[in-house]
Amino acid sequence: MKSIVNCLFLLFLLQLITLCLIASISFISLESTITLFIFDFLFASLTFQLNGTMSRKLGLLAIGNFVGLFWNFVFFNFYSVGAFYFGEFFGAFYTITYPILNLMWIVPFWSLSLSVFPKMQHASALVN
Repeated sequence: MKSIVNCLFLLFLLQLITLCLIASISFISLESTITLFIFDFLFASLTFQLNGTMSRKLGLLAIGNFVGLFWNFVFFNFYSVGAFYFGEFFGAFYTITYPILNLMWIVPFWSLSLSVFPKMQHASALVN
């Protein structure tokens, strides 16, 4: 029974991640979806090798997608207002600063999520 609930929870988290990507491409922009794909790829490739349960890893990935969706929504609204008031110059400024702004949420979230996983034991501690 416990494994069925765990599988259903993992399926629910995968659906949340997919819905974040769909909402990003539908309501924000293609750039935000690409950013979330890059975040998902980096998070999965770097974090899934660590100790910890799969539900914890997918839960953190889902939370990261929600944070990314929120930040990209804020960035998109910032761009819309800036382009309305300042014109094309702001579009060029936003194109240059967009990757830097995304790094400002990706790097802290990833580093904070590393603190959730249990510490690895050293090989010398395993021998004793």
